[in-house]
Amino acid sequence: MRHYLKRFANITITFIFTLAISLSCISLSGCSYLKSKITQDSTNQESTIQGSEKQGTTTKGSEKQGHTTNQGSENKGTINQDATKKEEPKFVDKAKDKNEKADYSKDAYYHYMASERYRQKGDMKSAIDATKQAIATDPNSIYLKKNLIFLYILNKDNENAVKAAEEFNKKHPNREEILVILAKLKLQSNKLNEAKVLYEQILKINPKNHDAYIVLGNISIENKRAEEAIKLFSTMAKELPDSYSSHFFLGKIYIQKKEFLKAEKEFLRTIELNNELIEPRFELISIYKAQSKAKKNDKGKTKSQNRKDEVEMLKKTNGIQTNKNQKIVNLYEEILNLDKTNIKANIGLPIYLYKNGEKSKASEMLIDFGQKYQSNDEIMTAMAKEIVGSDSKDDAIIVFTELLKETINESSDKSSIHYLAGLTFDALKDDKRAISHFMKVSPKSEQYKKSIFHIAYIYNQLGQNIKAIEFLESKFSQFPKDVELIGYLSAFYEEENQIDKALSLIKQGLKDAPDDTELLFRSGVILDKKGDKDGSMADMKKVIELDPEHSSALNYLGYTYAELGINLDEAEELIKRALAIKPDDGYITDSLGWVYYKKGDYDRAIEILEKAVKLSSGDAVIFEHLGDAYREKKSYLKAIEAYKNALSKNKTPENKALLEKKIYEVETLIKEN
Repeated sequence: MRHYLKRFANITITFIFTLAISLSCISLSGCSYLKSKITQDSTNQESTIQGSEKQGTTTKGSEKQGHTTNQGSENKGTINQDATKKEEPKFVDKAKDKNEKADYSKDAYYHYMASERYRQKGDMKSAIDATKQAIATDPNSIYLKKNLIFLYILNKDNENAVKAAEEFNKKHPNREEILVILAKLKLQSNKLNEAKVLYEQILKINPKNHDAYIVLGNISIENKRAEEAIKLFSTMAKELPDSYSSHFFLGKIYIQKKEFLKAEKEFLRTIELNNELIEPRFELISIYKAQSKAKKNDKGKTKSQNRKDEVEMLKKTNGIQTNKNQKIVNLYEEILNLDKTNIKANIGLPIYLYKNGEKSKASEMLIDFGQKYQSNDEIMTAMAKEIVGSDSKDDAIIVFTELLKETINESSDKSSIHYLAGLTFDALKDDKRAISHFMKVSPKSEQYKKSIFHIAYIYNQLGQNIKAIEFLESKFSQFPKDVELIGYLSAFYEEENQIDKALSLIKQGLKDAPDDTELLFRSGVILDKKGDKDGSMADMKKVIELDPEHSSALNYLGYTYAELGINLDEAEELIKRALAIKPDDGYITDSLGWVYYKKGDYDRAIEILEKAVKLSSGDAVIFEHLGDAYREKKSYLKAIEAYKNALSKNKTPENKALLEKKIYEVETLIKEN
């Protein structure tokens, strides 16, 4: 719901296994080589791309805040850099006399420099065209061909980047840097088999290429070929003895094979190579918990057999303490020493202590954590998400319930635990329990006001806006000048179409905070709804004056100009400023396309609006705008398709009727032609 209510919406935390392409822009320092090259035999010269390429790959499912395996910090197999320096020749004046203009159209360096200028201006299409002209002039230039591949990548045109890299590889095979780029592009396109072949080729050229082992090993794991993965990572451990990644992945595979002693050995080796890693410690905690559980459930073995197993484990772990409970606590404490805000450890340790009878210590930990970070809603929300997503979710909920019943630390303010419990139950969609806990947060707590907003938001999600409004109104006397509360309450009024109430409340807030940009922005939006375009634009201009990077105000004012058909050049400038701040925003992109439509530049409008449709996942208004642009270009079938897409996503009868009319009009135009 609107700007204010979205702030406390539930956020699903997703960890994605990404193999990114880490590329550096080609700098002008490459010019010295290229200038020399033009005057020499181009078949005998080569320059590698400036800058190195990071060869690390992130562990699948790894987290920020220290949960990362950090293969990226082991920059193995980086691209070799050419340190060759040559004297830079000057241009040869090709004019026959002083009155004749020199013709550099057949000069590769001329086109290369033009490409550089276009690239620096952000005009990638022109930069690519100029590079192609340079290659046509100097078809044997390896440097220029590499440059073209990188320009395609910078332009996010992976399809042509792949074509250029494949063409390069045919003429200049076994170039590791190009094979690496091509392999990563194949991975991005999810062409795993083709990427696998390329990485195998890379390893033949360079047996120490860190990235190749990581990717090939993970492909083997995905294909459930554990032995093949073990062989790869074992080879990697020999070739790259300082690489902790190989041992980490071996440990993960052994866990899948339920070979826990081998897994434990590999994770301990991982920590030995890099003592600051957190993820292998969590893996060890999981192993020790599983072993403890298995020991409790092991009824079939004799005492002598159990004792034999323990002695064997002691040998294989080099005499490491066999008390699993203490080892687990120690590992949690090590993690917290490395990262005191680590959410997984901050919830995992007290739950573990509680389940093992140390209720007082568990309660103290949770209360201490809550009090330290009660003003940091991001951390508190992340902790609730960790509880919900953890394997011990039910245990965590029991812990909350029991801790809040405990008489220990009765004098302590348990608002932080109530707030955390509210967040947890909210994430679990247990609205009744969530509201109950939020209600118990003390008015003296820093989390009190945030609890009020959460309660209102839950009512909103339940479709009980009137109840949300009544609840916020009941709290308004406590915070009559609070800008955030005014913003929330006015947003609820607006959603219930109580426009005058919303505007009156915002004006009241602006008396005490005349330069608050969020209240001014909301005022501008509401005035627009009331039909006061001048008042709306005045508020948006003031927002931009106070905050020149307020992307929403920049876009709103620019789009308003476009709708009115006025100040179109200024509208374009405003929206481009907004896009510079949020380059992947589909709605701002739509605004720019609509400006071009209003200017009559339908080709440019279609190009931008097609991009906006993708970025916004197909918003109804954007589809309608695209349909209008297609119609003007007489691409009638595409126009009808766009209008039908808009119709399928539109809910209001008025808009549906308008779209149906547009479809009928275009169908009539088709028949007439």
